Amino acid sequence: MTRGWYVGSSFSYVGSGFSRTVLAIACLIGVTTIAHAQQRPDVSGNWMLNGGKTTFGEWHLTDAGERRFKAYDYKKDDPALKCIGTSWTRVWLNPNVLVKITQNPNDVRLQYEWMDIDRRIPLVDPTVARVKRSVPIPNMPGLGTSVAWYDGNALVIETRDVEPGYVSTMQEWAGLPQSRMMRTIERLSLADPGLLSIQITHVDPANYRDPLPVTITYPRSKFELMHYGCDPKDAQITEPSK
Repeated sequence: MTRGWYVGSSFSYVGSGFSRTVLAIACLIGVTTIAHAQQRPDVSGNWMLNGGKTTFGEWHLTDAGERRFKAYDYKKDDPALKCIGTSWTRVWLNPNVLVKITQNPNDVRLQYEWMDIDRRIPLVDPTVARVKRSVPIPNMPGLGTSVAWYDGNALVIETRDVEPGYVSTMQEWAGLPQSRMMRTIERLSLADPGLLSIQITHVDPANYRDPLPVTITYPRSKFELMHYGCDPKDAQITEPSK
């Protein structure tokens, strides 16, 4: 069985012939101190964008943001063509690849098939000023560092410390910019038992006059995580669809 995998502005089949087979309630602050209990919604499991929906809210760019957006050239500016994820929204947007979520007592792990990204995020008390943040993803400075906590029925992930890049390099959103000032909030919750909702808010006053909302839904998948094995030599540059 084969699946088409997006690599940046390209679409290419990789790995022909692969076969697919089918509570702790706590928050660790620092290293050993449990600050308070948080109710934990269960968003664990395997999820895939296929069959889900993506909605971008209206964006209102600053003058600087508008210049960057108009200057984007998909032939040379897409970091994914070098096997680099440029933002968490861009990572979530990739079709036909699996995301595996594992919830542990003191952290949450998100394994993205796309680019073989392994994201381990400490669970923290969001009311504490200084908390332990995630280790940066190697060679992907646009993904910054993150912390997570539970809020009602949602897993919340906050990301900062990013390098300039792009919120998206796909479709009509290709070239929407990201500056070092970007702060991203992801809210993961169950729209129903078989559908994961990812609500992302981008706050970047250097490029946007107000927050940019994005909602992506992922149906639950029976597939298992595979190795992506991105190689820039395999990328096929095509113009993003509008």
